[in-house]
Amino acid sequence: MTLLPPETLPVQADIWRADHQKIVFTNGCFDILHAGHIALLQHAKSLGDVLVVGLNSDASAKRLKGESRPIHDQNQRAAVLQSLRCVDAVTVFEDDTPIETIRALRPTIHVKGGDYDAETLPETSVVRESGGEVVIVPFIEGLSSSNALEKMKPTAHVIIPARYGSTRFPGKPLAMLDGKTVVRRVVEAALQSCAARPILVATDDDRIAAEISANFAIADAAPRMTSADCHTGTDRLAEVARAQFRGDERRIIVNVQGDEPFVDPTHIDALIEMMTRETELKMATLVTPLNAEQTDDPNVVKAVVSARNRALYFSRAAVPFDRDGTGAPRLRHLGVYAYEANWLLEMAALAPSRLEEIEKLEQLRALEAGIEIGVVRVENVVPIAIDTPQDLERAAQFLKRR
Repeated sequence: MTLLPPETLPVQADIWRADHQKIVFTNGCFDILHAGHIALLQHAKSLGDVLVVGLNSDASAKRLKGESRPIHDQNQRAAVLQSLRCVDAVTVFEDDTPIETIRALRPTIHVKGGDYDAETLPETSVVRESGGEVVIVPFIEGLSSSNALEKMKPTAHVIIPARYGSTRFPGKPLAMLDGKTVVRRVVEAALQSCAARPILVATDDDRIAAEISANFAIADAAPRMTSADCHTGTDRLAEVARAQFRGDERRIIVNVQGDEPFVDPTHIDALIEMMTRETELKMATLVTPLNAEQTDDPNVVKAVVSARNRALYFSRAAVPFDRDGTGAPRLRHLGVYAYEANWLLEMAALAPSRLEEIEKLEQLRALEAGIEIGVVRVENVVPIAIDTPQDLERAAQFLKRR
């Protein structure tokens, strides 16, 4: 099997033609080689004597498939293709469509897999210029890279920490808000997201566990009892994740606070989508534009975010500081997080960091550990979390106005 540099194609093609060999050409990214690809390549080889496979370069595959692709670089993909008995040669091309490769090779037959119409393919005219034909080979049902990737996607789970013993508002998860408890409203919102079922509620209190069991089918939402020794919601989250998933790194854990009855399920979906798309991320969170009157409120956490949608810092102070008074827009951090499961367990095991202790913000532990935090910007946030009885009254008034 041969890896042909593009500049050698015309000469090699002439050698094959002089030997009266019929040249068949097909192309693709071949990023995740599966049985459907093998069937396509074997069929293509059966149509002629020599099968040449055009392989999208890494840059081309990224343009066509997105930033997370290719999964394997072009050298690895070429090596796999070269190992197949039905493939006689591989050549790498930089364009999105291999028109120049086809022009240099002048194949007798150009094979495309899928539900294409030969008349609409951009390369058809080039194939026919040299007397070749285009042959469309239908995909085999269920065998595609898209199906393979779907199966490889990490499963996302929502875990809702819900503690009964709040200092400012004891029992707040069970406080009634327009006929339903606060924690029930949080679960109902999470159930509208794309996260896997059941939604898990991590609690150290039998009353909260009973509330979940009484109002939801076990397949939809289920309580998970945690130790009373958990100091933070992250500790509670990690305890459930460790017991439930055993640190499976292909799982995404979404932390939705049990006092957020107005959490938007589409915002949960946006976090899951970012973690699924940007596979290098170990953690992600939400921000929204900050109202001017919240600028100096230390209870409203501000976020500074890079152009790459990565968190630079979180603070209770008014950051970034607008020295020249130009009206720099600020972002408010929303306490909804998504974690890669293994990182969640690692983070929970780390000692509190210096900046975390100063600001009393747990997410700074991740930044100080060198972890990038992805940031999703969202709009139309209902800025009411239930931290006090006064918040509960505000929430009730908001529901009346809806």
